[in-house]
Amino acid sequence: MSARDDYFSTFECLTDNGLRLRGSLHSVARPDAPCVIFCHGFTGHRFGPGYLFVKLSRALADAGIASVRFDFCGAGESEGLFSEMHTDTMMRDLRAVAAEVRRRFTPVRLILFGHSFGGMIAARCAADTGAEGLILLSPVGDPQGLVRQHKALLEAGTNRRGFYENGPHEMSLLFLDRLLGFDPVGELVASFSGNMLLIHGDRDPSISIDESYRYVAAAKEASIAADYRLLPGADHNYSRVPDVVAVIETTVTWIREHVHD
Repeated sequence: MSARDDYFSTFECLTDNGLRLRGSLHSVARPDAPCVIFCHGFTGHRFGPGYLFVKLSRALADAGIASVRFDFCGAGESEGLFSEMHTDTMMRDLRAVAAEVRRRFTPVRLILFGHSFGGMIAARCAADTGAEGLILLSPVGDPQGLVRQHKALLEAGTNRRGFYENGPHEMSLLFLDRLLGFDPVGELVASFSGNMLLIHGDRDPSISIDESYRYVAAAKEASIAADYRLLPGADHNYSRVPDVVAVIETTVTWIREHVHD
């Protein structure tokens, strides 16, 4: 039996306003091993696109690295409504999970792993959580651009329940309001002192290479150690087997070299 089977369990903790966050924990035998906290995208969940987070968590466990995958409030199996989710609630949730991980596994070295919108949240909270490592997978780098992209949604107006409809989800105007003036790149370079890895596919139709590269460019100007890996042919959700393999191998190797003793 592999490490990933021996040490899998469910994970729960409460936010500061009493909502229950639910997730999955892959622990390892070594109590002081690094722990990766996964942050999924805006309409995602803790399994990741195509179960990418599950596959990566198992590979990390086999490499002696713990991980926690959780659903933000309003997503997946955590409490709360999707229509109440925005940047403030997501940052609150991530901080709660990081605090619970530190409480359970002391001392611990934290690494935040964020995909898409979750990458932006991870970048914003890297310093707040005391993370030593930050891994961004196709992260949103222009929050105000999201507001522009949702112009058609706003023009369509609200439904009879008073919400804007985004596919199968209901959104409030507060979600877009909170993006105005939100600057994860600036906050990251102003306060983060750890190591960073950014992975992006060059066939991503959702987030441009230029948008995500803002993190790397700003980090280098601020003398923050930043590695950049561009995956040829990969889309936003890394939907091909070679892309999944590349993300897993790159992530595990990078953690071993930069955070794991």
